[in-house]
Amino acid sequence: MPERTNADIDCGDNDRRRSTRFKCGGDAKISRLPSDGIFVPGKIFDLSLGGCCVDTTLPIDFGVRTEIVVRVNAASFRAVGEVRAIRGRSGAGIEFVHLSAGGKHMLADLVTELARLQAVMNKLNAPRREMDAESFRRQLEIGKLQAGMLSERFPFLGTIPSAESSEPDQGAFAGQERIVETQPLVVAVDLFG
Repeated sequence: MPERTNADIDCGDNDRRRSTRFKCGGDAKISRLPSDGIFVPGKIFDLSLGGCCVDTTLPIDFGVRTEIVVRVNAASFRAVGEVRAIRGRSGAGIEFVHLSAGGKHMLADLVTELARLQAVMNKLNAPRREMDAESFRRQLEIGKLQAGMLSERFPFLGTIPSAESSEPDQGAFAGQERIVETQPLVVAVDLFG
């Protein structure tokens, strides 16, 4: 079996691909076939209808047939694969050679969702790439000006009132202006989790 070197085939080799790969994050459990019961954990870097690229804790040899359990977001499926490319010391391009009907359906749905997300991201990034630096700077300044005007008009935007453990009687403040300490509103968004 060939020795691993950085000059070996990369998972990014597009010349031999039959289907588009989409960058994503996920986990994999890989077992050599015939199985000896030992699973090698891995991280998914990209995925397509034909296979995936994984980074493993232990090297996998070129040409080895494997059983792989892929988990991306809430989707999970099992496939029989074959290592078709080596990436560095611990990466492998695995081609899916057999999936159940349910696994094929799950993979197709997952790839469709990844394609949709990539299209949205490309659409969001396209105006920035097409715009020259001066136009982009002007757009940022206009955005800052608009944000400043909105924050003056609506000072509570982007903040939430802080919770107080013991609220004083509301009747005590009737007719008086009430000052509420605010904190910035932060909303965490995880596109791939």
